[in-house]
Amino acid sequence: MIANRSLPSFEEAESLAIKALGFLSSDAELMGRFLALSGLDPSDLRQVAAEPSFLAAILDFLLADDALVLAFASNNAIAPEAVVTAKARLDPMSMATTGSF
Repeated sequence: MIANRSLPSFEEAESLAIKALGFLSSDAELMGRFLALSGLDPSDLRQVAAEPSFLAAILDFLLADDALVLAFASNNAIAPEAVVTAKARLDPMSMATTGSF
């Protein structure tokens, strides 16, 4: 589990997720795939863009593909781990564990 002290602030995580949305938006195929998986229409984006769960979903989409998260990290001069910690800040329950293995 990631310690809270290593998590970015909510505003930093939000900013990173908004950059990720821009990254996806710059590639019509990627954006189409994200929208298809999320069940959203392009017209829905303005309504949900500021919701932490939507922002976390963007980062989750990136994290599902190693090449994609590495490309995003490289384009933004950040460590790939920053995407993980931003996701944890926006969606703390995603990092929760039940204690069972």
